[in-house]
Amino acid sequence: MSTKQHAMNDAERFLPLLRSVGREIRERTRAIDGLEEQLTTLSEDRALHHAAIAQVEAELSMQRRELRRVERELSDLGWSRDADHPLRIRIPGRGGSFTYEGQHDKTRFYRTPSDVRV
Repeated sequence: MSTKQHAMNDAERFLPLLRSVGREIRERTRAIDGLEEQLTTLSEDRALHHAAIAQVEAELSMQRRELRRVERELSDLGWSRDADHPLRIRIPGRGGSFTYEGQHDKTRFYRTPSDVRV
């Protein structure tokens, strides 16, 4: 079996975990975007919406903290989020690295050039 195939098998072995992590990143990113938009709208009249603003800020803080926790978990595994595409996860493997991208129940692995730092 070739080195490339070994690396692909290593990446595919983690598919359930990658799907779960990818889904969490996607959901938390969407929640953060929505909360930031809501906060902007509420902030137009801070005096009127003081309690709602405090609640949205607390939820936003929690979502950001949990997203950082997921990023630490990726780091502990030796993986990272793609800086250009934050919903992609880079996975180093024997004989090269792969980038995982799961969208709409489709999973794709891309070869990552060896000169790209993961």
